Amino acid sequence: MSTYERHVLFVDDDPDIRDFIEDLLEPRGVRVTTAADGAEALQRMRNGLRPDVIITDLEMPNLDGFGFLRAIRDTGEWAPIPFIVLSAHDDKPTVRRAMMLGIDDFLTKPIDEERLLLTIYSKAKRTQELTRYAEAAYETLAFVRRDMARMFTHELRTPLVSVNMVAEMLSRHADNLTSADAQELIETLQGGVNRLNRLTEQMVLLIQLDTGELQKLIREAATPGPLWDALTAAVSQARTFTYRQHDIEIEYHQGNIAEKIVAEWRTLRHALAELLSNAMAFSPKDQPVIVTQRLDGSVIALEIADRGPGIPPERENDLFRRFNQLEREKHEQQGIGMGLYLAKSIIEATGGRLELASSPERGTTVTVFFPLMGTTLKRTATEPIVQPEHAPVS
Repeated sequence: MSTYERHVLFVDDDPDIRDFIEDLLEPRGVRVTTAADGAEALQRMRNGLRPDVIITDLEMPNLDGFGFLRAIRDTGEWAPIPFIVLSAHDDKPTVRRAMMLGIDDFLTKPIDEERLLLTIYSKAKRTQELTRYAEAAYETLAFVRRDMARMFTHELRTPLVSVNMVAEMLSRHADNLTSADAQELIETLQGGVNRLNRLTEQMVLLIQLDTGELQKLIREAATPGPLWDALTAAVSQARTFTYRQHDIEIEYHQGNIAEKIVAEWRTLRHALAELLSNAMAFSPKDQPVIVTQRLDGSVIALEIADRGPGIPPERENDLFRRFNQLEREKHEQQGIGMGLYLAKSIIEATGGRLELASSPERGTTVTVFFPLMGTTLKRTATEPIVQPEHAPVS
């Protein structure tokens, strides 16, 4: 029993040529399905036939090769299948018309067996590679959709449960609440509202980023100002982002705080708050997050360092991908995995650059570089990430 690695649909009204093609290809591992004209071939496709390559003559009754080609290219799921014309007519108008309709190759009769085989092998291989890639991409997308749906459901439901719980407690026990009870309920309510606000803001920024509106806003609304002012304002915002350890200490090492950059400050504050929030979430409870600003020539570098678990080198490239969280369950992370992706995107749209240095079990430092007002950051710059003197030493 033959094992076929490739599958060809061959369309020609000459039965002798159909038999010849079967005898030529099948011993070489190519399964051949034949049809006498375009109409028969089209019906086979509608019945579920999915060849790796289609080869057709042009002059045939009922539906000629041009009509068959047009039907294939006009059907989305069939359009990627390589389509080869095999014809005795190779005049320029015929070839040009076939090319305009989207053929992949034009072979002539009498048949050059070697060229036909090489063409089939190469086109079929490409089809099979694309099919495998599409299947893998579909499986990945299905997984991502399930994971995203789970995260979104959790992130929306959890704060809403808190808000509803507070509302129910107030409606039932408002007259009997002590001031301490009321304060606790208010804090619970505020936490839920903050969480919903952050999720909403992230989704708005993501949509603006994908449509180009965020980049346009940053270009048109940017104004000069001190980076350090944005950083200190972002700390308060980060504390609302951080669901646990929001009161962790921030240790400042500032220099040249009056130096100015050009930025759209609301979005930049959000980006810095996302970076700070991430550092606060992973920092040990008894260790501060260390923030250092330094001036290197015409570049301001802002470092945010924690002494947390660090990031394995093989996972660093995943850190700034959208909807990505490293070891979400292990670290009991909240959010939808958008914060660092948005931070990096906003910083780059502002003309800056972000770099990361991390050592497992020793901590992580994120460094943001911005050009001073009136200068441009060289995209090829390789300024080293300098660990603050208070950070762990390898």
